[in-house]
This record gives sequence, C-alpha cells and structure tokens, in this order.
Amino acid sequence: MEDSGSVIFLEGELYRLRSGMSLLFPFAPVGMIPLRMSDREKRHLVGLESVPESLRRCALTIGNFDGVHCGHRKLLACARALADAEGEAVVALTFDPPPDRVVRPDDQPQRISHHEETVELLVEAGCDCVVTVRTTPNLLAMPPEAFLREIVLGRFAPRHVVEGPNFFFGRDRAGTIATLQETGRRAGFVVHVVEPVCVELDGAPMRVSSTLLRRLILEGRVDLAAEWLTRPFTLSGAVVHGLHRGRTLRFPTANLDRGEQIVPAEGVYAGRTVLDGKTYPTAISIGCKPTFGETEQAIEAHLIGASGDFYDRRIRVAFLRRLREQVKFASAEALIEQIDRDVKQTKGLMDRVE
Repeated sequence: MEDSGSVIFLEGELYRLRSGMSLLFPFAPVGMIPLRMSDREKRHLVGLESVPESLRRCALTIGNFDGVHCGHRKLLACARALADAEGEAVVALTFDPPPDRVVRPDDQPQRISHHEETVELLVEAGCDCVVTVRTTPNLLAMPPEAFLREIVLGRFAPRHVVEGPNFFFGRDRAGTIATLQETGRRAGFVVHVVEPVCVELDGAPMRVSSTLLRRLILEGRVDLAAEWLTRPFTLSGAVVHGLHRGRTLRFPTANLDRGEQIVPAEGVYAGRTVLDGKTYPTAISIGCKPTFGETEQAIEAHLIGASGDFYDRRIRVAFLRRLREQVKFASAEALIEQIDRDVKQTKGLMDRVE
C-alpha cells in the first residue's frame, strides 16, 4: 500500500512517509524520520546540544517570531509545504531572551507573547519542533560564517531554509539573505525568500511586523492587531493581590502581574478568559483608577460569571475590543453604573463573536 505524505506510528514514534514509499515495513526505513511527536518535550528542545540526528535535513526557519503573526505563518506555511513534499521536519530555531533584550538592556522592546506562548503558537502553526537557543554575548558575537557553519550546518544540515527578505544574522547583523544563499549553493541547501505580508493602515501601505503590532497594541487598537496576529492579543500573568476595591463595587476583579509583555493603552476593553476549560466574557480595565485618585497602573479583569478567587494562578486574558477611555467619575455610584454598561457590552460582543 502506498500513501503520499502519510503519517504512521512505529515503535513509539510518529513518522511521515515519503511519497511512493510502502507502509508494509516492520521498521522505520531509510528516509523516514520522526515527526509531529506527541509529548511537549520532543516538540520543544532547549539548547543546540539537544537537537537529535532525526532533525537533520529539515526545512529550517530562524527568527524571534514574537507574536507569531500572519507574516511568520506565511513563512511556516512555505516550510510546511516543502517538508511535506520530501517527508522532512519543519524546525523553527528561536532565541530566548530575544537578542534585542541583550544588546539593548536599557531599551528593551516588550514582548507580544511570552516565550512559552511563542513556542505553542509555532507548533500550532505547523512546526514539528521548536529549538530554543539561549541568547548570550558569545552567540551574538559569532560572525555570520561561523553561525552558518556551526549552527545551521553543524546542527541541522537543512535541505531548505525559509526566511523573509529582511533576514539578518551574526555579529552586528552582518549576515544577509545573500550570505545565506551563497552558503546554500556551496553546502547544498536551498534558500526560499518569502515576501512579507503587506496591508493598508491609515491609508498607507505597511509591512506586517512585530514592531507594527506592538504599536497597534500600545495604541489600544487590539481589534486591528488581532486581524494580523490571526487571533486576539493575549496578556498572560499571575493573579496578584490588589486593593480589593472591585468587590466593594460589586464587580470583583483578578489583578494581573504584567511581567515583560507589552500592555495595551489605558482604557476599558472587552475580552475573554479561558479558565479550567470554560470561557468567560471578561471586562478589562487598564489604568490608574482616576475616580479614586490613584497613580499606579493596574490591569484588572472581571471574569463575568466566574466565582472564587484566582490568586497566584496564571491566566490568559484575550483582548477583543477597546470600549472606552479611562474616565474620572463624580462618585462611586456613577462608576458602578458605567461598569454595569461595560459588562453588558462585553457580554453582547462575546455573544456576537460566538
């Protein structure tokens, strides 16, 4: 029996079958490699020393992949098609922390997604394996030629490398697509250059990038950011103690520790939170509580219909739309009336989304 691109299970591993190869083998024949492995540890490897021989001759893509937006997904779709045609794995090589956080510690861009979420999104988008390399000064000091020789060829020996036209690597970002292509011609891998996704924003053409999406999130335009992220922006954090004022206002909230993720503009948002397998419409407030004269910014999420407290638990709050700016109300009663309207608007939006 022959089956182009079939996936089969042998001796505790998943394998992808090359086109034209028979399924009637008592063992994994030459040319078949483990793919789409079920346990998390095999889908995410930390450190180059953990890369197995089975990932050599892969379709490789390299980057930070912050947010795993539609441009990244276009790269991964190309890599997936190439890998499927030859029965190979799709591997994403990424870095933690992002190099910018090491190079410019005093001017660090905040992340759209935590590294753990980035890994999950890369796997969901089609990667068979994500390899995370720890970003160190020694790594950043590697000349482009050494990076290609020791890491790309030494660890992966890829058949294909898939990147965008603005890909740079090595010390001082001196390596370019042309450097990569020249090495590929000598070493036997093919470089595929995938053009970026271009959109119109405020009447002007723009290239979708993590930088653009950070800007939209900072401006509170989370609904627009969601279009190009291909999902709502999600803020993840531990629930910490606040002033417990929400309970006195009849709308108890979970206060999120912001961590190193980017935080949307101050205001009130409609969103949703998945907790213990159940989805709750969520009214989210980001700001300094001007009605009460406070100055410290807080991120408060009211999970509509949820009960109990969530202290010390990590939750993920997805932002669907900005409802309004923060406003100083004349009284607590006036604030309660507005929060009630915010909650009704959030529930109505969730009903339409579902």
